[in-house]
Amino acid sequence: MLYALQTLPGLGDFAWREAETHLPAGDGPGPKFVGLKAIPGRNDIVLVAYRGSPRPFLGLRTSEDAFIVAARGFRVAPDDRGPRQIYAAVRNSEDVPRAIELWRRATGGHQQGGSFRVISRIVGRQKFLRRELGRAVADAVREGWPGRWNLVEDDADLEVWATLVEDELICALRLSDARMRQGGKVRHLPASLRPALAAALVALTNPSPDDVFLDPMAGAGTILLERAAAGRFAELHGGDINGLALSAMQENLHGTGGHVYLSRWDAQRLPLDDGMVDKAVVNLPFGKQVSDETLLPALYRGVLAEVARVLRPGGRFVALTGDYRLLETARASTARALRPGPRHRVIVLGQPATIGEYTRQ
Repeated sequence: MLYALQTLPGLGDFAWREAETHLPAGDGPGPKFVGLKAIPGRNDIVLVAYRGSPRPFLGLRTSEDAFIVAARGFRVAPDDRGPRQIYAAVRNSEDVPRAIELWRRATGGHQQGGSFRVISRIVGRQKFLRRELGRAVADAVREGWPGRWNLVEDDADLEVWATLVEDELICALRLSDARMRQGGKVRHLPASLRPALAAALVALTNPSPDDVFLDPMAGAGTILLERAAAGRFAELHGGDINGLALSAMQENLHGTGGHVYLSRWDAQRLPLDDGMVDKAVVNLPFGKQVSDETLLPALYRGVLAEVARVLRPGGRFVALTGDYRLLETARASTARALRPGPRHRVIVLGQPATIGEYTRQ
C-alpha cells in the first residue's frame, strides 16, 4: 500500500530518513520512497510504499500526520473537466477497500461506514475552486465507497484529505490524530518549537546511549523531550532564563526517566564544566516573539561561546536560526572551534529559517 507522511516545509527528507530507518521490514521488503510533494509554506508530503502494518507510522517523530492513500489521479485537467476526473478517480479506485480496512485496523474505525469530512487543498493554477475539489471527493465517497458514509462538517469518524498538486491528485485517509503532532508535549509557550522540527534537530546529532546532551535555551523543553524519545542517554541538561519557561519545561519533562537536570540559567553563563557535553541543540531566538532583534548579535555570540566551551572535541552542535548570516558572524567572532557542516532550509511559523550543523574541533 501507499502511505503519505505530512510534515513541516523542508522536513520531507528527514521524514523519509526516519521512515526508512524505523519502519520494520518484517518478512517482506522495507519501505520504498515514492515521491515528495510540497504544499508551499504549509507542508511537505512524503509518499512511501510499505507492505507492513500502518501502526508504526504513528510512532514517527519527524512527521506530524500519517495517511493511507486510497486513490490517486494523474493528468487532472485544470478546467471544468478536472472535478469530473477527480470524482471518477476517487470513486473507482481499486485501493479504497484495502485502505479502509487498514484504516479501521489502525484506528478502530467503523468498517461499514460512519461519518466523514473532506479536507481539500490545491497547488497550481486550476480554474476550479478548492470547494469544487472537495465536493467531487465527497460525492465519490458517498456514492462509490463500500459502506454508508455521511458527510459532516466536523468531528468525523474519517478524515479524507484530498490534495491536488498541479495535475496530480492524492486522496488519503488520516491515520493519526492530534497526539502525533503534540509529541507528548503538555504545555506550550510562544515561539515553542513544533515537536517534528525538534525531532529533526535531535536526529542530526546522531543520538547515542552515552550522550550528555544540552539545550541551553530550552524554553518549554521540546528539544529535550525529543532527545528523550530518540533513545537512551547518559544525561540531559536544559535550562532557560525565564521562570515561566522553566516551569513549563519541568511539567513537560515530568516522568522522563534517567538523569535529567533542569535549571534556571543564563545561556551565556552556563554552570557546566568545560568539555562535559557530547551533543548540543539550540533554537536561537528569531527576534520576533521572545527577544529584541537589536540584542540578537550579542546574544548569539554569548551563547555560541558557551556552547563551544562546554562541548567536547568531536562533539556535535545543531542550531536553528532565522538569520544564518548572523549565526555565522557570531561563530566566526567567538566560537571558531565550531566547524560548520551541512545546512538545511526550513519554514518556521511562515518564516524561512536555517538549520546549521557543527562539529567541535
